[in-house]
Amino acid sequence: MRILTNSRYGTRMLLDIALHQRERPVLMKDVAARLSISQKYLEKLSRPLKEAGLLVSQRGPTGGHMLGRPAVEITVGDVVRVMEGGDELVGCGRDEAACSHAPGCLTRMIWKECSHAMFARLDAITFDELLRYADQGVKFGDFCPNVLAEHALTGEHDLCEADGG
Repeated sequence: MRILTNSRYGTRMLLDIALHQRERPVLMKDVAARLSISQKYLEKLSRPLKEAGLLVSQRGPTGGHMLGRPAVEITVGDVVRVMEGGDELVGCGRDEAACSHAPGCLTRMIWKECSHAMFARLDAITFDELLRYADQGVKFGDFCPNVLAEHALTGEHDLCEADGG
């Protein structure tokens, strides 16, 4: 299973906006420059996020983009659902009619269970939590490779030093 590039970049874009909207609405050209992603692509990604109410834009000389809700009310799961078109890993998880085998399929429940577990975790990560990490100077790219993501998300970012990583 792969999380689409749209989901990853959409999450990065929304987090960048959350970080920088503290002063004023954020211009997409500035987000594009900071993330090294084309402005046109980010504008395309912003459309479904706006439709879902996760992002709003303001026109005019003081315009730009801002979160559509408080950061504490937006989760990574919200963004991934919007960008992936739902929260099921397989088509039959959402729509039993998508597969003729779905009614009696023993593996369908595995995929549904995996979807629920993944989104339970993604829904537990709010943008407010990510902003707090940024305020502490934590950058997820700074974690050593042998530290599990769960340690990074619980703030145990000194594990690299403890194990020589």
